[in-house]
Amino acid sequence: MSTEERVPFAPVPSHGKLIAIVGPSGAGKDTLIDAARAEFAGHPGLAFPRRIITRESSSAEDHDTMSEAEFARIEAEGGFSLSWRAHGLSYALPREVRSATERGIHAVCNLSRSSLSEARERFARVNVVLVTAPAEVIAQRLAARGRESAEVIRARLARKVDREDALHPDLIITNDGPVEAAVDRLLAHLRAELSSSARQAAE
Repeated sequence: MSTEERVPFAPVPSHGKLIAIVGPSGAGKDTLIDAARAEFAGHPGLAFPRRIITRESSSAEDHDTMSEAEFARIEAEGGFSLSWRAHGLSYALPREVRSATERGIHAVCNLSRSSLSEARERFARVNVVLVTAPAEVIAQRLAARGRESAEVIRARLARKVDREDALHPDLIITNDGPVEAAVDRLLAHLRAELSSSARQAAE
C-alpha cells in the first residue's frame, strides 16, 4: 500500500518522542535496544514496543510475527503506527507506539532508515539514533547470524542509503568495539531525554 493510500495521522502534540534506532542490518541495533530495555525495565517514561515483521522470530531478532495477508488487512485499516517494506518483508510498529507518545512516553523502536521521512510526518517529535559499524564488521555479524546467504549479505551491504548527515541523527553510535561502550552511549542518551522531558513537564 502506498503512503497516499494509508489512513492519515496528525502529528502527535505531546512531550513523548519516537526514539528511532536506525542503521544497517548487522550494526547491532537489537542488541543495544535489548540492553536498554533491561536497564529501564518498568520505567514509566520509556516504552520498548516490539516490531511486527512478516517473518518468524529468532534468537537473533525478537519480534511479533504476522502473515502477509493479516499485515495487509491491518495496514489498510490504519492499525499500525508506521509500516514499511524492506528486504522482501513487511515491517510495522504497533498502534501502542502512537498511544505511548500521546501519553508523554518516549517509545524506543528499531526503524528502517527509509521510513524516517514518514515517521517525521506522523510524529511531532522524532529523535534519531544512528547505529553503524564498518562494512567488514557488519558482514561478519550477518554471516554469524546464519539467516542469510552470502548473496543476500552482499546485497544488504550494497544497499543504497542516505548519507549519515542526511538522516539528521541526534546521536551516532559506532558499534565496532566492546558492546558495553555502545550500550553506555545509548543509555546516557536515553537518560538525557528523560531528564529533558522532566524539565519540560515542570515548566
